[in-house]
Amino acid sequence: MIIEVVINKKVLLTGARSLFTLDLARRFHEKGYVVFAAETSSHHVCRYSNAFKKHFVVPSPRFKSEGFINALVDICRKEEIDLVIPTFEEIFCLAKGLDRFPKKTKVLCSSYEVLDELHNKWRFNKKIETLGFDTPKSYLVHSQEELNNLPLKVPYILKPSYSRAALCIQKVNSKPPPQVKIDPRNPLVAQEWLHGKKFCSYSIAHNGKLSAHTLYPVDFSIEGNACLNFEAINHPKIQSWIKSFVEKENFSGQIAFDFIETSEDKLYAIECNPRGTSGINLFQEKDNFPAAFFDVQEKLVTPELGYSKKLAWGMILYGWKTGQLLKFAKKFIMVEDVIFSKKDLKPFFHQPLLFFVYLFRSFKLRSRLPAMFTFDIDWNGQEATDLEQTPCKESS
Repeated sequence: MIIEVVINKKVLLTGARSLFTLDLARRFHEKGYVVFAAETSSHHVCRYSNAFKKHFVVPSPRFKSEGFINALVDICRKEEIDLVIPTFEEIFCLAKGLDRFPKKTKVLCSSYEVLDELHNKWRFNKKIETLGFDTPKSYLVHSQEELNNLPLKVPYILKPSYSRAALCIQKVNSKPPPQVKIDPRNPLVAQEWLHGKKFCSYSIAHNGKLSAHTLYPVDFSIEGNACLNFEAINHPKIQSWIKSFVEKENFSGQIAFDFIETSEDKLYAIECNPRGTSGINLFQEKDNFPAAFFDVQEKLVTPELGYSKKLAWGMILYGWKTGQLLKFAKKFIMVEDVIFSKKDLKPFFHQPLLFFVYLFRSFKLRSRLPAMFTFDIDWNGQEATDLEQTPCKESS
């Protein structure tokens, strides 16, 4: 039986620019929670939602880490926040200040050491290998010479140890490989090219036990990676893999994986994101999703199988490029948009304004929209303060 008293429970969501943060806030608001937002700018989709009581502008976690932590601690004290839920890579900065939050405030976040090991693509690969899971052939590349001498057949993938949303990925199709720039602080991971079905998961765990879980296949996407539409499916083998992993690690927090299932029925976890992802969009009011964050759910919280959502602007900009025009049209017309809600219309109607704001920022940074979107909250394994750094301009 659920015994959690919801009345006046206060939740602070960071990373309010993310569309899944909007859905997360709506799920809490529907259950009577008081929801606050913290973001590095006042221009974000959650700013216009009636699911929030108050919005705070905070320093960049990437470039002003100390100021970011201080601002969140101050908000928690003044507003008497019960639960802080980081939604994107600001979680890595936040993890370095866990001991500074008020005792009343619970922060859904593992230690920095745990998060970094999962976020770093090379360390994650070695981690799951030691735990006995199947892993693709992978090599850490520090120099062009090492790249030239890789014992991998083409094609294979090159990606920074720290990256997100499939940005900065290169597919190498020939030998010798192309000349690439390698950051010594962020060496490349060379990984065999795997053919198979792609899936993305999202789960919540407390002390090694799952409290919520969902999975969706990669369908319409940006260059085969960043998903633009989502449909909740059941895949017992993947769910069992995740259950085993969180038990072995005694993990607590949000955790998401990218999987490839090959024609040989072998399952590979390619990447781990120990934070929120678009899987959040698949939970509805009836699922009582917030209970999973407080670990007071009666059973594992899962969304309705077959329930779908789409990123309308993403579909318009990228989805049609797949060439599957009839399928694209059907999905675009029939599937619910992640932003639109009859109970919360303002975010939907403010999209054109936000789009032009993001275009301006993208032009200013000389980057593509996906890279610009997370530029000031990206975490690359160190407290970066160089404002001249620029995001990846291309992905392939």
